[in-house]
Amino acid sequence: MKKVILASIIAATSLMAASDKQIEDFYSQMVDSSVKVKVADRHKVAGDIEAVVVKLSKDGNSQDEIVFTKGDFIFPDVIDLKEQKSYLAEVKKEVIAKGISKIYKDEDKANIIVLGSDPKKPTIIMFSDPECPYCRAELAKIETTLKDNNVEIVLTPVHDVSSLQKSSLIYKDVKAAKSDSDKVKILRKYYAEDYNVDDKSVSKDDVAKIDNLRKKYFAAGVRSVPFIVNKSDLK
Repeated sequence: MKKVILASIIAATSLMAASDKQIEDFYSQMVDSSVKVKVADRHKVAGDIEAVVVKLSKDGNSQDEIVFTKGDFIFPDVIDLKEQKSYLAEVKKEVIAKGISKIYKDEDKANIIVLGSDPKKPTIIMFSDPECPYCRAELAKIETTLKDNNVEIVLTPVHDVSSLQKSSLIYKDVKAAKSDSDKVKILRKYYAEDYNVDDKSVSKDDVAKIDNLRKKYFAAGVRSVPFIVNKSDLK
């Protein structure tokens, strides 16, 4: 699929009224004719500015592109200088949360590592990888995070086989954990930079299970780790 590079779209590109069809036609000129272009969603984000989610599909694969429109103009992003925020980043997270929500509600509990159960605290969902440096940093401060949040961790490694093996071992050991502190110790054991996994300790079937788990969430929009989303945003 030919990748649409939003950065190449010059701000204030004119579109006659920016209807769904006109936006679809605009994108269709930029991709291969075999790619299906469809406006999947549009909603106001600030004043009269709308965010438009354009779905590009081919051979069972799809990707979402986001553009903003007001009147006859489209923009690759809208920056709120006062609030210091990018609406593109916000809408991307909303789109991913929507994709995740469809599968997370039916996720096998064995694939969710639960830390904290305080009904007065919000819950965050963290997609993580035992070989990811930034994921290790999140784990290093997990006690601080748990002071204000419950945490649910799903292992979706972006690295090679060893990270899949470690993830499988984590899930296996966590089943026997009796407390949150036990779970954290298990996580830190396998997240340690100097931990080397024994290839014989994890079967190919178990590796395949983790591979299928991560692919499911990659397809839903998770592109990197750690990816953190508020559980309350999954609607």
